[in-house]
Amino acid sequence: MPNPTSTTETWDAAWTLTMRKNRGRFSDIIFDEYPLLSALRRRGKVEIEDGGKEFQEDVMYAKNSGTWFSGYDSVNQAAVSGITAAFFPPRYFSVPVTISMTEEVESDAVGSKKLLAAKQEQSMLTVRDTISASMFGSAGSKEMLGLQDIVADNPTSGTVGGINRANVTGWRNQYDTTATTFLNMLSSNVFSGWDLVTQVYNNCSSGGDQPDIIVSPLDIQSDIESSRMSVGYTNLVDGSSKSNQLGEPGDPKFKKAVCFSDRDVAADHMYLLNTKWLKLKVMRRLNFAKTPFQQNTFQHAKVGHVVFGGQMTTSNPRRLGVITAMT
Repeated sequence: MPNPTSTTETWDAAWTLTMRKNRGRFSDIIFDEYPLLSALRRRGKVEIEDGGKEFQEDVMYAKNSGTWFSGYDSVNQAAVSGITAAFFPPRYFSVPVTISMTEEVESDAVGSKKLLAAKQEQSMLTVRDTISASMFGSAGSKEMLGLQDIVADNPTSGTVGGINRANVTGWRNQYDTTATTFLNMLSSNVFSGWDLVTQVYNNCSSGGDQPDIIVSPLDIQSDIESSRMSVGYTNLVDGSSKSNQLGEPGDPKFKKAVCFSDRDVAADHMYLLNTKWLKLKVMRRLNFAKTPFQQNTFQHAKVGHVVFGGQMTTSNPRRLGVITAMT
């Protein structure tokens, strides 16, 4: 952590009567952008809920059975269950906004950015940055679920949403652990990376129900762009229908999926996501909400918080996929 900048001035008449020029803006040199969070918002997959101890996703995990018959043949009457629900408890995150009376007064100079507003902005960005990183992480005792839980590197065991993947194969995401160098050429204009992406993409698909996001670390995204430019192929998001397009104009596409990078993706991973089956649930009253300020009785200072309450959920992990060893 760098030390705060210090200055040394001689307070002569000219300096004393001349204020520093302050543009009233910040240059952000610490926080990342949030491509996946933005994509889910754009697609309407950040769902606002009115509370409750758990978020429920109804799941059908088994087929019924019928009987071919003629005349007075007996037919199947056996009851079949095959319907259950996954439950996802919300998780909570809070960042303080703390300011003393003297700090607040001293930032009242005309032309200055108010310190309280700056601190609120800083805390809000901290919450968003943490939630974005958590979406690619894994749950702890109090942290929310992330893609490492829902789209696991090895989904043959473990429990998600209260459903044991070891017992319910339909609750497992697609995955591939084959070590692959993206730009390795299998044949003329056929890259190893695209060959593997195609396999996992098809495994995640059923008819027109296909992944609409492929998110990778920056180095793999660079390989994606290099491979397509090398063969003169540039199918890009064009920005003509932003309500239906998850990426930014200029992002490359593969089949129905837009490809973009996120700095929070684990190294060597590519996630193939179908946002129909992946949601970020958010508590309405804790939707990056600001709490009222409280003042201590023994200090001239006050503190509020920016608070998030929510959870990442899925209702069909088999339509989601991960590649774990792409370089």
